[in-house]
Amino acid sequence: MVCLCVCTVTLRAQLPPQHWARHYGGSNVDIPFTIKFTADGGTITAGYTDSKSGDVSPQPNREYWDLWVLKLDKCGTIQWERSFGGTGYESARDILQTRDGGYLVLGETNSTDGGVATGYGGTKDIWLLKLTADGNLEWQKRYGGSGLDIGNHIENTTGGYLIAASSSSNDGDIRGNHSTGTYTDGVLLKINESGAVQWSKCFGGTKNEELFDIEVINGVTFLAGFTNSVDGDIPPNQKNYDMWLLAIDGNGNKVLSKIYGGSQNDVAYSMTKGADGSLTLAGYTTSTDGDVSGARGSQDYWIINVDQRGRLNWQKVLGGTDAEYARCIITDTDSSYIVGGITYSTDGDVTGPLGDGDFWTIKLSPSGNVTWKQNWGGSSNDHLRCMILNPALNEYYLAGDSESGDGDFSNALGDADFAMIKFKLPEILQQDTAVCEVNTFIPYTDTLPDICGYDSAIVRYVPVPLGGPFDSVRKADTIFIGQSVTLHSNGNGTVIWDPHPTLSCTHCNDPVASPQVTTIYSATNNSPDGCRVSDRFTVVVLKDALVNIPTGFTPNGDGLNDLFGPLGKVPEGYRLQVFDRSGNVIFRSSSMNQRWNGYFNGALQPSGVFIYLVDYKDLQQKQHQRKGTFVLIR
Repeated sequence: MVCLCVCTVTLRAQLPPQHWARHYGGSNVDIPFTIKFTADGGTITAGYTDSKSGDVSPQPNREYWDLWVLKLDKCGTIQWERSFGGTGYESARDILQTRDGGYLVLGETNSTDGGVATGYGGTKDIWLLKLTADGNLEWQKRYGGSGLDIGNHIENTTGGYLIAASSSSNDGDIRGNHSTGTYTDGVLLKINESGAVQWSKCFGGTKNEELFDIEVINGVTFLAGFTNSVDGDIPPNQKNYDMWLLAIDGNGNKVLSKIYGGSQNDVAYSMTKGADGSLTLAGYTTSTDGDVSGARGSQDYWIINVDQRGRLNWQKVLGGTDAEYARCIITDTDSSYIVGGITYSTDGDVTGPLGDGDFWTIKLSPSGNVTWKQNWGGSSNDHLRCMILNPALNEYYLAGDSESGDGDFSNALGDADFAMIKFKLPEILQQDTAVCEVNTFIPYTDTLPDICGYDSAIVRYVPVPLGGPFDSVRKADTIFIGQSVTLHSNGNGTVIWDPHPTLSCTHCNDPVASPQVTTIYSATNNSPDGCRVSDRFTVVVLKDALVNIPTGFTPNGDGLNDLFGPLGKVPEGYRLQVFDRSGNVIFRSSSMNQRWNGYFNGALQPSGVFIYLVDYKDLQQKQHQRKGTFVLIR
């Protein structure tokens, strides 16, 4: 018998070890925009495909992009894939698993054929697909108006879902747009679980706004994106394109609207809630002034941390002389942040470049200091677009598109493929090993693989003295004749019971005993190196109810004789009543384990004589009653 104790993992400041890196797709272009964990321990990713070969099933209507969904098991093996679309452009932007095990896929379409729902004048609309657990289409909805409508993010909420989007429409499902012409407003749609629109809200000004991400905190919905306006819902000090943080209440009413940036372009693509309740936004900047300081090159990662009132706590610029932009950020289990995106630089903050463009991940402390950074990919262009973390398993996934067939990726399939990398911090486990002599044991460490064959846990074996089979557990029990009882052992080695005809097993920790008379059972705890410790367990067999009633007790808190009540065992029908000398009931109990502590109505009763009345049934269901007096002694 061994005891596994999970200790705190101390590898947070280091790079997580890589388990695998793979491509998925066909001979043309395949781009993912989202990845999520699924209830079966696998993942699901979605984006678009232009392929008709490889991992992608051919579709007769595929002339341009089709929406593509790829379901993987926990080892990264394809379980199923589905593509949807007509002769126009389709893409998925986000996906989530629903309570019935199916999926909602949020994206966009401008097709009017190929099974795509009818839209508004053939323009690009928000497209929502409901899939079953095995990927078959259950229903679809199309939202928007006569302009351009793009859905970016879908989030669970009370009674349905929230969709963050952008739109230039001012009809159909979109009303109250502040923009004109081809400019877009940020849009938030509230839909029910069947996909019906409950309300839609437009936020912005007369120029361009877009919303990319959602965080809901204490009933307030925070949205991140960018703005180009200086009117409407946008503060008038906006300079060019600024990061935009919008907050609304449960009815869609604006709570705050904040902008951040300098005189050039500043965009937020992703947002995460910190352990301290703050919000950290990630995107890019081309500014060198205003809220931006420490610019590295033409375009850099820009990460800002704000409180829930939108006040800027800190900002961080990272990059080199070429272009970088961050597409995703997650909060790690140690309250730090991991930022991911793409870098084209070979200098500055970028060390170890691999190709034309790399996945670039950076770990930041809660105050924004760099803990580690790493490039991933190969010699061609690799673009990280999304990341997820499973904190319970310490698993991390990076997903993006890759043109490389070398470096971290070895199975390039086409012009650009879905590309995924899995990382896992191994659990640190301590396994107690029972030995005869602790001082003679040589500690050692082993690595255990998971179901996929990758290192999953580091086990450190430590010596502990061999204990008795009943250490810290009860060594006796009482039953009525004809009953059985489970005998529990607590050995830290291998427990073996001496053979006895009334035991259910001997090479087990917890056998069932069915004795007809009082019996003593013996067990031995054995260590792998040959030492033994033995002990005995007594089962008392009663042929009928046993009730012994004391004549007094001393409730003084010394742990000795502090409670009054019958001792023994009865089959059923037990009831104890205690009366004072005036005949008032001052205590009742229906269990022999529940005895009187000498108090009534919160007050300790004085010394004196009290009366008891005990009722119970014997094994023949005959009713018995015993009554008498006892003394409370101070």
